[in-house]
Amino acid sequence: MKPNKFIKSIVEYLKLKAGKEITKSDIYKIFLEEKEDKKHKKHEKHKRKHDDERKVEIEELFWLLEKEGLLKLDKKTIQVHKPFSMSGTISLSRRGDGFVKLASGNEIFIPGSYVDTSISGDTVEVIPIGIGKKDRLEGEVINILKRGRVLYRMKVTDMEGGYIHGKLLDMTGEEKEGLISKKTMLSEIAKSIQIGDVLIVKLKEHAFQEQTTLEVTFIKLEAGEKDDVDFNRILMKYNYHQVYPDTVVLNFQDEIKEDTIDDWHTRVDLRDLYTVTIDGETAKDFDDAISFIEEEKRLRFYVHIADVSYYVKQGSSLDEEAYNRATSVYLANKVVPMLPPELSENLCSLVAKQNRLAFTVEMEGDYSGKIYSAKFYKSVIKVDERYTYERAEKEILEGNADNWLFKIMRLANGLKKARIENGRVDLNFKETYVVTDKDNRKVVEIKTRERLNSHILIEEMMLSANIKVAEHLRKNKIPALFRIHETMDEDKLENLNEFLKLYGFKYQLKTTEYDDIKRALVEIANHPAEKIFNYFLLRSFMQAYYSGEALGHWGLGFKDYCHFTSPIRRYPDLVCHRALEALIMKEEYAYTAHEIQIMGTHTSTEERRAADAERDILKLKACRFVETTGMKEFTGTITGIKPHVVFVELDEILTEGAVPFTEFTNEIELTMPNDFSFYAKKFSKTYFLGEKLKLELDRVDYEEIKIFLKVGK
Repeated sequence: MKPNKFIKSIVEYLKLKAGKEITKSDIYKIFLEEKEDKKHKKHEKHKRKHDDERKVEIEELFWLLEKEGLLKLDKKTIQVHKPFSMSGTISLSRRGDGFVKLASGNEIFIPGSYVDTSISGDTVEVIPIGIGKKDRLEGEVINILKRGRVLYRMKVTDMEGGYIHGKLLDMTGEEKEGLISKKTMLSEIAKSIQIGDVLIVKLKEHAFQEQTTLEVTFIKLEAGEKDDVDFNRILMKYNYHQVYPDTVVLNFQDEIKEDTIDDWHTRVDLRDLYTVTIDGETAKDFDDAISFIEEEKRLRFYVHIADVSYYVKQGSSLDEEAYNRATSVYLANKVVPMLPPELSENLCSLVAKQNRLAFTVEMEGDYSGKIYSAKFYKSVIKVDERYTYERAEKEILEGNADNWLFKIMRLANGLKKARIENGRVDLNFKETYVVTDKDNRKVVEIKTRERLNSHILIEEMMLSANIKVAEHLRKNKIPALFRIHETMDEDKLENLNEFLKLYGFKYQLKTTEYDDIKRALVEIANHPAEKIFNYFLLRSFMQAYYSGEALGHWGLGFKDYCHFTSPIRRYPDLVCHRALEALIMKEEYAYTAHEIQIMGTHTSTEERRAADAERDILKLKACRFVETTGMKEFTGTITGIKPHVVFVELDEILTEGAVPFTEFTNEIELTMPNDFSFYAKKFSKTYFLGEKLKLELDRVDYEEIKIFLKVGK
């Protein structure tokens, strides 16, 4: 679709005036008033109406440009920002159109003919060229600021002449082809390459431009058996780097004691307070520890969080690298850390029997789940005991009223009960994970992690700290990153009610209020479709994100919420630490509201990218497991339906599989009367979400990262 010529001409004019102040009357004079002639006099009424419509278009354009910081509007004047451009990360559709996520959190649409040579994930500079559908800016890519990836996988498709032709893999959006000149390689290596081989390649600086179109520079063959091919593939696809760059200088004292810590005397010494950590068996980084004291009428409980901000100084090279990473990424049994191991596994980690710097949230409450007060301060702690979840669970279950962990569990249950009564929706999904051999390559088993009492204990303690920190920051109007989850869109109610009707439930959701949703969950509890309804309900929720606005967390039912308790692995938590420290120390806070907005967009994007990478590695390992075990027969639960594919969760490997529509019909696509069912012409039967299928393996497709199945006999 071509951009509106009228709007584009105004944008071109504003671009020429970048850095200058102009008046609104100038715009109207140039773009609305025309020279008087007899024709205009005759059609004056029509012209006025036309000009009024154009003024509305201009005002809408001004409003959209001001939102992105390109204009500053006063009553009569306009200050045009220089440069008159925006930047963000682009994603491309298969048709070639682009969507650029801007620092403001908004998206700008890029028509396919205006994406230049960008690839999904690139950071691009764009200029506005008009207004498209849904009152959204349209733009044009004028510069690629940074490639989203360094390395690519390329499958060799042809070896004609002096070139190696190939298709770039793991691409989103339009497919790209590569071309390698054999002259750039050693002849013996060039001769060893066969059609079908997968090479690791690097784009030339001017790839996809002019005479160098589609040319790539050869790097090396894909990794062999000694390496974790899947892990390396995901690192390339998402441009992750496990090792910290040499440019980041780490120079810390290993010992934490009075004469090595410059703010030791401003901290509260809690080393004599009994403190424990509760984490997974294989955990290396310990963000949080807890303490608990039962007093006469009240309980005093403490959440101690690793004081990462002491080591990661704002604006340092270490801080910049941590911000760019934004989150640790957990890929099967490996991690791409946000912080280097010197900090994440040592100085910042709350290991037992060692002095450690912490940020403590001390709370008073009771067993009913009420929290009466909270205070915040920097501390020095020494963890007495390192518990695993399994060991803590054993003590809780075998404990009695005098047992320390049993008492904290009683508090946690009170906190959870109070929060559910106040609106929290608890869907209780199990986490799937892979068990590998000692070399971390072969998948031995795929399991789900049971949610133990000890998990709930830690979860409730951390939620308490996060809520109280967020409340304190909001009340004091301190710019910080809050964790936001907006109310479910009421349009989703109709779909959820259709689902309930389909399965014979009379109850219908009337609103998105918590009581309505919880009533539906009670109605469907223990029904075969319960799990599918929970999935569908979860998909109906808005996606959580980070923002400088304290808008609350609808899914958890909290008016105030932030992430404070995992600064070793999440950058937003570190931001909240700095905000809280500035407040309690009465220091000037360095972040502006605008900087917070930019950080919110960046950290939210990186969080979603990490989730995609973690899903990809899990699916790849599931593919390997099916192939190596020789599994052929499965039982699957229908979890999703699209016109050309039915998605199933396979009981044997707890992972998603795909059944092509051709297994059910000879027509061009499935007949779907609604989002929850389809008619299978081959079997003269209607299938529903939640229904079980007997299935047989068709093939494992490593490029699509899918397990394809056939309907069993």
